[in-house]
Amino acid sequence: MLTRTYSASILGVDAFLVTVEAAVGLGIPGLTLVGRASGALVEARERVKSALAHCGHAIPPRKQVVNLAPADERKESPGIDLAVAAGLLAAHGVVPAERLGRELLLWGELALDGVVRPAVGTLVIGECARREGFRAIAVAEESAAEASLLPGIEVLPVRDLGQLVAHLRGEATIEAAPPRALDASAEPPPGELDMADVRGLVLARRAIEVMVAGGHNLLLHGPPGVGKTMLARRAAALFPPLDHESALEVTKIHGIVGGSRGGGGLVGRAPFRAPHHTVSVAGLLGGGSPLRPGEVSLAHHGLLFLDELPEFGRGCLEGLREPIEEGHVNLVRAQASLRLPARFQLMAAMNPCPCGYLGHPERSCVDSPAAVQRYQQRLSGPLLDRLDLVVPVAPTSPDELARRRPSEASSILRERIVRARDRQRRRLRGSPWRTNAEIPADGGTLDRLAPLDSEAERLLQALARRRCLSPRAQHRLRRVALTLRDLADDPGAPSSPLGAAAIAEAAHLRRLPEQAAS
Repeated sequence: MLTRTYSASILGVDAFLVTVEAAVGLGIPGLTLVGRASGALVEARERVKSALAHCGHAIPPRKQVVNLAPADERKESPGIDLAVAAGLLAAHGVVPAERLGRELLLWGELALDGVVRPAVGTLVIGECARREGFRAIAVAEESAAEASLLPGIEVLPVRDLGQLVAHLRGEATIEAAPPRALDASAEPPPGELDMADVRGLVLARRAIEVMVAGGHNLLLHGPPGVGKTMLARRAAALFPPLDHESALEVTKIHGIVGGSRGGGGLVGRAPFRAPHHTVSVAGLLGGGSPLRPGEVSLAHHGLLFLDELPEFGRGCLEGLREPIEEGHVNLVRAQASLRLPARFQLMAAMNPCPCGYLGHPERSCVDSPAAVQRYQQRLSGPLLDRLDLVVPVAPTSPDELARRRPSEASSILRERIVRARDRQRRRLRGSPWRTNAEIPADGGTLDRLAPLDSEAERLLQALARRRCLSPRAQHRLRRVALTLRDLADDPGAPSSPLGAAAIAEAAHLRRLPEQAAS
């Protein structure tokens, strides 16, 4: 007898439908699994055979063949276990095959005693089931809360294989999990690091506020111990809560890569990722076998902090150029090609030289000019050209630290940032862009949304000549100037031209290490 059940498999941050065909006939008893099953799914034979023996229904010894279609796609996850077991039960006549048609998708890992365990990526699988037109999805009890975040599909929480058999035979009913609201609002947890703890560092604090408000990228450079990493740890709290669409995207990615096995809600806060400088190219940009998203995708709609930026591998640094510009990563490998989301904000920190004290007001640099040049040249011109804000961080004086003058708290900065983002949202309504940093320069869009008055135009041309700014760098200065106006208490008319003061402050917030040291 031949039966068909349905499951899915994960590819990148999406999923595709898997048809599980089970056939039982005469021959040497055993279970054969075909259809490019790999990874943890290769061992499904032993898990399924043991689970079938414990489900409470006698399974006669027969030759059993299970095919996972499409046969040319690689299947990795043990979440297909439940569909394999249900298909075999239907092929043996234990459950009616018509109850396993195109209305029910099954997703869960089986224990040896038949208990259904949660498998990673439930939210992605649920979205695939909804897209393919399934009415319901059966998952482990621990995964029901996560799957019920998706409207429009019924979620059946399954405790074990015996309970599923009873439900399919009509002997008992599995109650559907109640749908959950897409509530992604999130307040900072109590005790979170606050910008009020920072003494001095006025320019760096301003740069971080502008970075978060406009979706820009930031590089802080200065001597060791001045507070660059401290500022980065507090910057994540300034991001406003994610909207529902963004929260769903972030939760899907973290559910696959972060190993979420159900039970949690949406990720309501912007993610903060800080990989060590020894990270591999695949770990940062994505890849491996199977293909999985990297840190740039885990930072989607959030902050990616790279400390000691010149210490990262050349492949990692140059690989950041396309994601910064495009908002996604294209992975092309022999087995598959993927486009992974990577709309992150980059915040990086570096020392000005190998010893760290170039330009220090009290300590002397011990490095040779050649050593300093080699160190700074680890960051290529094209990469630096893609950074909107490049700010020197000078040491805070002992007198400033001793005065303990209170600084603005994160809550005050966050209020200004939220107001600035609201202005951007109104300006960009009806477009695919969300922040000033995403406004394209082609097609006259930047000229329309960020026009310059005559004085600002002359200043920008003078800066371009003096600093040898590329057209890309000039466009980024205009975007930063637009964010500065959005942060102002009285931003003026939305379509009024930008003045020279905004361009001058934007230029002040972009000083490369050699410019700051000179």
